[in-house]
Amino acid sequence: MVRMCCLCLMMGMLSLASHAFAEPKAMEGGSLERLEYQEAALNDTYRRIFKAYADDPVFLARLREAQRAWLKFRDAELKALFPRADYPDLKKARNVWLERLAADRTLQLSRWLMGAEPDDMARGSIKVAPVEKR
Repeated sequence: MVRMCCLCLMMGMLSLASHAFAEPKAMEGGSLERLEYQEAALNDTYRRIFKAYADDPVFLARLREAQRAWLKFRDAELKALFPRADYPDLKKARNVWLERLAADRTLQLSRWLMGAEPDDMARGSIKVAPVEKR
């Protein structure tokens, strides 16, 4: 629980720090720059998991399935949020939601990189965290 709180705090700080030196336009919610940043963070996290778990092809196959399902969920969620094309400022609003969904998914995936406590009986495929991360 403490690790998850620290992780949430760290992710929030990274997000704020990354935008601290950005142009004012790039900091606007719904901007293409923010969306690209969130998608890059998600893709980087996903790639890092594949590298860290290269010795577990069964897990990686299941993770790939889960990611494909998440992408379908993301697309369906956007359709539900914006069912009509006449929504004012549709592109910007969709970008805001894409940013949020990508940030949430990045946080979900990061648990495989953070690792779990050795005595966490519900850790599943999550490796035990190295001593320096505990």
